Amino acid sequence: MSLMVTAVDKTPFVNDLGEINRDLAALFHCEPARIALGADAASGDNLVVCGLLGGKDVGKSTLINALANTEVSRESLEVSEGTSRPIAYVHEDMQRVVTTRLREIDHHVPVDVATHNADILRNVVLVDLPDFDSEFPDHLRIVRAVAPLLDRAIWVLTPRKIGDRAWVEMFRSVIKDARNVFCVLNKVDELLADGLPPTGKNGSGNAAKDRLAEAFWQDQHEWVASSIETAGCAQSTDRRFLVSAAFNEPDRFVRRTATVWDDPDFATYRPDAPTVEKIAHFACSELDRLREAVLGPVTVEESDEIKRANRACERTVTAARIAEHYELDRTIERLADASSPGYYQRVFNEAIGPEYCQSVGDSLRAHARSDTGLADELLEHRALRWPLLRLVYWPFGWMSRMVGRRIGPASAKGRTTGDVELNLEGQTLTGRVDLMRARILADHALVDKQLHLTSELPDSTTLADQATAGIHGLGPAIEKKLLDTIRGKDRRPSLLGKAALWCVLLWFPLVQPIAEGILEILSQGGTIDTVHGLYKIVAALSAPRLIAGIAIVVAVYVALLAGMYARGLRAVRRARELQDESSPWTQGVEETLTTQVALPLARPFLDRHERLTTLQARLEHVPQG
Repeated sequence: MSLMVTAVDKTPFVNDLGEINRDLAALFHCEPARIALGADAASGDNLVVCGLLGGKDVGKSTLINALANTEVSRESLEVSEGTSRPIAYVHEDMQRVVTTRLREIDHHVPVDVATHNADILRNVVLVDLPDFDSEFPDHLRIVRAVAPLLDRAIWVLTPRKIGDRAWVEMFRSVIKDARNVFCVLNKVDELLADGLPPTGKNGSGNAAKDRLAEAFWQDQHEWVASSIETAGCAQSTDRRFLVSAAFNEPDRFVRRTATVWDDPDFATYRPDAPTVEKIAHFACSELDRLREAVLGPVTVEESDEIKRANRACERTVTAARIAEHYELDRTIERLADASSPGYYQRVFNEAIGPEYCQSVGDSLRAHARSDTGLADELLEHRALRWPLLRLVYWPFGWMSRMVGRRIGPASAKGRTTGDVELNLEGQTLTGRVDLMRARILADHALVDKQLHLTSELPDSTTLADQATAGIHGLGPAIEKKLLDTIRGKDRRPSLLGKAALWCVLLWFPLVQPIAEGILEILSQGGTIDTVHGLYKIVAALSAPRLIAGIAIVVAVYVALLAGMYARGLRAVRRARELQDESSPWTQGVEETLTTQVALPLARPFLDRHERLTTLQARLEHVPQG
C-alpha cells in the first residue's frame, strides 16, 4: 500500500448535519442529538487506520502481538486502567508519513505513538483504545471521540463479555460500514472449559472426531453470529473470527486445554485429544485469516472505497438518529393534523359557528346604505363621464335624483342606526375566540409541549379586536364591489351621444333664435331692409331668449340625469337581489373570522410544519450528498 498522503475532496456533510441538528434543537427547545462525526476527517488521506475496541481484559494488546507474530505491545505501553491515552502502533519506517493523520486524532485526545519493526504491520496503523467499560468514565469519552476517525474497527470480545450491555451500546454508537467492521471472539479456548460434547451418533473413529470438532466450531460461530446480531450488526462470516491470541499455535492451544481440564498429559481425556487438536487448528486458521483481512496491502483505490463506504454509512445512520432523537416523523404528522384546513374548520364551527356568522351578517346588512344612497354615488360617477352633464349635475343634481326616485323603483329601507351587533346569545366575540384558542391548545398539547407554541399564539383579545375591525370594514367593501360590478357594465360615452348634448346646448340658446330671425327675413320676400333684418337677428339673441334657451337645455340635461339615476336605482336593486342569493354578508363575516382568527391561530403550526418538513428533506438528502 502506498502511504503517501493525498488530498481528498470533502463534502459539506459535517456542517450540514451539525447545522440541521442545531436548528432542530432550537425548534424543539432541547439539547441537540449526540452525534459523532469523523468520516470526513478520515477522508483527508489514503491511510487506513484500524482501531481495536473492547472492554477490560478482552486481550487487545495480546491480539496485537499475535497478529504481529512478535512482541509489539508491551506491558509498559499497554493501556491500563488509569491510562487515558490511546496507543498507535506504527512501523518505524512509516512514522513520518502517518504524523498528519495522527495529528487529527490528537486534536480530540492525546495519542501515544509506539514504533515497531514488525514488517507484517507495515501497511496498517493499529490503535489500541482504552477499555470503555472500565471504572474510569474518561475512557468512554476517549473511545467515543476517537472511534469516528478510524477507518476500520476490530471489536474484541470474549465468551464472558459477548453478552455485556456496555459493549452492545458502544457497538451501536460506532458507525462504520459493515465491510470495515471485524468482530473477533478472543479467548476461544475458554469455550472448552466445560469439556467437549459427547460423540453420540458420530461414532468413535477419527472421522467421527473430525465431525465433532467441525460441529463444535460451527455451533460456536452460530452462537457468536447470533450475539453480535443482537448488538445491531448482522456480520458476514468473512468478518467474524474466533481466535485465541494468547495460545495462537496448535500445540500451545492443546496444552492450554489440557491444563484447564486438569489433565496435562491427556491421560484421562486421551480420546478427546484429536478433537481438541482439530479445534486448535481451526482457531489458528482464523487468526491467519484475520491477519490477511486486516493487515494485507491496500491500494489507494481500496483505501478510497473504505472511506467512502464509512462516510455513506455515517451519513445514513446519523441522519436517521437525528430524526429519531426529535421524533421527527411523528411530530410532522402531528403538526399536519394540527394545521389541516379540515381540523380548523371543525374547531371554527364548534367555537364560532355558521349561526354566529349569519347573525352578524344580517346585522351588517341592516346597517348597509340604502339603494338610493348607492344610486346617488353611481349617478355621480356616471355624470362625471359626460363633460356637459357634469356642469348641470353640481347645481341641479338634487333635482335629477328627486325626479329619478319618482320614475325609478320604490326605495328600500334606510340604514339602521347604532353599532353592528357582534354578540350572540350573550357571548362576546372575544369569548368565542378564547374558546377556539383553548380547544386548539388542548387538542395538540403534546406538540405544544415539544415546540413551545403557546407563546407564539396571539391572545384572544388581539384576535377579536382585529376581527371586529375587519367586520366593520365589510360593509364599505361589499358596497364598493357591488358598485364596481355595475360600473363594469356601463358603456363609455359615445361620440354620437356627446354630439347630441352639444347640439342641445347650441340649439336652444343660439341656433334656434338665429334661425327664426333668418327665416323671418326670408319669409318677407326681401321687402325688409337690411337694417331691420339685422335687428331681427340681434333680437333673437337677447337675454330673455338666451335664458329661456339655457333653461330648456338644463331641463333636458336634468331629465337625462334623472333617467340615469332611475336606471342606476334599478341596477342597484337587481344587484342587491343577486347579493341576497349569494349571501356576501354572511360569507364575508366567515372569511374575515377565518383570516383574522383561524389563520393566526394556525400559523405557528403551519410555520413549524414547513420548517420541520424542510429540515426532514435535508436530512433525507444528506446520505445521497
